[in-house]
Amino acid sequence: MIILIVGLPVFTQKISNDLNEFDKSNRYIALNTYYSWKDKFLFFLLLPFSKIVISFNGVTDNSRVLNWTILYNKKLIMQWMGTDALLAMKRFKENTINRKYIDYAIHFVDSPWQEKEVKSVQLNPKFIRFKYGREIKPLDRYPDIHVLSYIAQNKQEFYGIKKIIKAAEQFPSIEFRIAGMTKCDFKIPDNVKAIGWLDSVGMERELKNAAIFVRMTDHDGFSVSVIEAISIGAEVIWSHNAECVHYVQNIEELNHAIKNTVEKIKNRDYKPNQKSIDFAKTYYGKSELMHNYIQELNNIINK
Repeated sequence: MIILIVGLPVFTQKISNDLNEFDKSNRYIALNTYYSWKDKFLFFLLLPFSKIVISFNGVTDNSRVLNWTILYNKKLIMQWMGTDALLAMKRFKENTINRKYIDYAIHFVDSPWQEKEVKSVQLNPKFIRFKYGREIKPLDRYPDIHVLSYIAQNKQEFYGIKKIIKAAEQFPSIEFRIAGMTKCDFKIPDNVKAIGWLDSVGMERELKNAAIFVRMTDHDGFSVSVIEAISIGAEVIWSHNAECVHYVQNIEELNHAIKNTVEKIKNRDYKPNQKSIDFAKTYYGKSELMHNYIQELNNIINK
């Protein structure tokens, strides 16, 4: 049975590969209908023979792909990712939201705050985890205590660079390493190091060595980098509330969390947080996540 996956290309190809690995009864095909004319043609060619279309994006404006999905009476799943929920709420508030697809679809979310956001536009999403991190072996002991974060070069304020700069000023003896950013739009203290874009090997190395991982985005889906940081025992400080993280909302709480996590790491003799590692193994293991996701899809197919 064919299941088509469309939407954000960074996610669709990866999850289609994972689903095909664990589910031999269905065939999952990821199509980049945003940017590839070839994939758009393949979508229309394969749609009549498919059972479900999964959109890795909540769509609240016009979509030719989803128009044809409804015309062919195919089941539609929307996997909400993050900023799509913000856009839906904005359009809902302004009364410009297109409800044609969202009222037709079945909705999945993978974070409690997304669940609230999608419910706020009068939908009833289901909480389904589907993201997991790479299998990274934790260190036995950290050589030092420094902070790692990720800041997108072209969205520095959105990713919380100003909060991180203020925290770095408060803790001048701690190095703050910022991946993703090669230069900063704002003046930074000497203990902030912009280390630029990293490939998977480079990011894995940075994650392994970071006793503290900070993510201060204005909005988020459930970040894979957070999952990976938890899975190797880092103390994770995040602007979104989840298991095994220190939840902070402002600079005062961020400073307090950094102070507390430094003390915890020193009290553990610089060893990773084993409770976080065990939690990630239980709730973010690839095999369990994929089997649960496939079961949900099969339940929809069989309805």
